[in-house]
Amino acid sequence: MTEKKVFYSVLAFNIFMLLTVKFYPSMDGPCHLYNSNIINNLIKFNSSVINDFFVLNKEILPNWTSYFVLALFNIFLPAWVAEKILLIFYLLGIAISFRLLIKQLCPENANLSIFIIPFAYSFLFHVGFYNYCLSFIFLFLTLYYWLRNYEVKKAFKYVFLFILITLTYLSALLTFFFLGFCLGLFTIAFSIKDYYNRSNHSSIIKRLIIELVTLLIITLPYLVLSAFFIKSRTFFSSSEHFTTGELIKWLNDVRCIIVYDYADEEKLTKHFLHIAIAVLSISFFIRFYKKGCLFDMYKARKSDIMIIPILLALLLFFIVPNGYNAGMMSDRYCLLVYMFFIIWVSSQPLPQMVSKVFIILIIVFQVGLLFKRQNGTIIGLNKDATAIYNASEYIEANSIVLPVNMSDNWIEPHFSNYLGVDKPLIILENYEASLGWFPVKWNTRQMPRLKLGEFDAISGVHWLSNSESTQVKQIDYVFLYGNTKKINDPDWSELKSIINKSFKLVFSSSDNYIAIYKMSIANINPERIKHDW
Repeated sequence: MTEKKVFYSVLAFNIFMLLTVKFYPSMDGPCHLYNSNIINNLIKFNSSVINDFFVLNKEILPNWTSYFVLALFNIFLPAWVAEKILLIFYLLGIAISFRLLIKQLCPENANLSIFIIPFAYSFLFHVGFYNYCLSFIFLFLTLYYWLRNYEVKKAFKYVFLFILITLTYLSALLTFFFLGFCLGLFTIAFSIKDYYNRSNHSSIIKRLIIELVTLLIITLPYLVLSAFFIKSRTFFSSSEHFTTGELIKWLNDVRCIIVYDYADEEKLTKHFLHIAIAVLSISFFIRFYKKGCLFDMYKARKSDIMIIPILLALLLFFIVPNGYNAGMMSDRYCLLVYMFFIIWVSSQPLPQMVSKVFIILIIVFQVGLLFKRQNGTIIGLNKDATAIYNASEYIEANSIVLPVNMSDNWIEPHFSNYLGVDKPLIILENYEASLGWFPVKWNTRQMPRLKLGEFDAISGVHWLSNSESTQVKQIDYVFLYGNTKKINDPDWSELKSIINKSFKLVFSSSDNYIAIYKMSIANINPERIKHDW
């Protein structure tokens, strides 16, 4: 098989694995699907209840891309199909854009572009940071486009560049900043090379200034939006951080692609670093064994510019606390370090026979990880997600649902959102709507005061409510998921008492994973109802 056939065969196999489950569950994935459905309901204005509880964020946010894709396809397709389209678009997009970039940097190394596939399944991808992951598609595409068309002087070049930068900004702010940094670096590097190779120095300096100013003008609208976005947000930051030793271990183990079982998965993931080091060692020997050094302008390659963003991302990885800004910053920078690192590694010159050995190793370890996650965790998570999705049949449209997470699985805190991915529901667990940097926000001014039975609040369970509103509504359903037998634990005694008094059981799964209770007005104190309503 040609290297091209190998690349697309491995990519096709990975897509096939995505299709073997109905949902490809992640921590935040259910929130994206649910809020995409809310977006469609808000735009169509076909549910007054939805409009009482949610509003669209009117700002141009760096968090829109995945919602646009999901909301678009969810108009005429079930949510699980819309999710499949998004994930296939992501996998195809990140693989093909990376391949284009590597072919531009080092055409003979297209075979090593397969290195991107294991990094497409990052920890953040499985957590559900879809917008951040999608941003790498536009990062790779923009760098490829800039390198390919650097000498082109037509206006359309800058129009298309503006579109790509826009898509990057709408996906992730951090990637947008690094993209601008890389574009500036390449522009300066090309000018330095021309300066040494040509005699007309003044024209070279003039062109450098024009290119940098043009880049600034193109990115300026989003720099302004970024500044406004950061200044107008109150991030729930903390001083949480990892020690230097822990962060070094992260790099050594390739933590950014370890997902479910650290001890088990690191046995495979650390080999990707070993492969990268082996590629660099052989490449450096080929490039510098006669004379010269890494910093010799005539020995340097275009891809060596990647050393600078690698070092910058590495510096920020060590000095920025994990809890800073939007949180999980160590995870974001770790993935960023490795994304730039594999660009650099994959564009190093290698003998074809040697590169084939590395390709085989990459495929073996990636497929091993894929099967380990699929059989060990993803199939079980899909079962839970599908059960919750199907349970929505027992809940009436436009109802107010209070979810109670009794699951011990760290990835399931937002699984209740699967109830509302294809049906208009008010699910009172919607962390994205509470943050303010996602497309959907709580309509805190218009929403009513919510009561659970006769209570405005109880211990152990939280729900958002407008205590100043004169309009009072009852929560229609209580949705338990996880190990529903925990309702008999002392910690849940108050909730159990309210359920027994004011609700009736309408559905319980045979495996005790789901229990749905519907409000029964007859069991609520009439005097309290009259007083509140």
